[in-house]
Amino acid sequence: MTTLRVYDLKDQVLALDLRDLLRLLAPRSLEARWVVSTVKSSKSGHEWFEATGEGGERLEGLAQGDGQLSGSDLAALAKNTRQVIWGEFVGSAPTQSDKPWVIIRAVDSTFYEIVSDDDAVLNKISSTYKDVRTGETPVTSWLLDRTDE
Repeated sequence: MTTLRVYDLKDQVLALDLRDLLRLLAPRSLEARWVVSTVKSSKSGHEWFEATGEGGERLEGLAQGDGQLSGSDLAALAKNTRQVIWGEFVGSAPTQSDKPWVIIRAVDSTFYEIVSDDDAVLNKISSTYKDVRTGETPVTSWLLDRTDE
């Protein structure tokens, strides 16, 4: 699977959020089944999910138990979320729930990581955003020490 990282900024803030990526990947993103989870830390027992707004609070509750929901439900929650700071969203086709179609990961409001082997997904990301970098490996743990933990 290929890993792309989107660093686009607008007024010194990340220029995209989960709702934008779901809209870009529609209609498949709306048809997919999604698992919402935390981003794991390199320190055992540490993980993060953080999102703001009413939808963000509900997403955070789902993330604590690797909650599953439909693409249309995720899109509705994302619409009511101001910002996803940390979080992982794994989308699978309804007929292939054992194999991820796309993984969307918010990393510390610094970038969004999109992991997929679907050329249509990778092409849409690359052609829509300006600062897209190829990641050697997906972020599966955050290596920086967080002082608030």
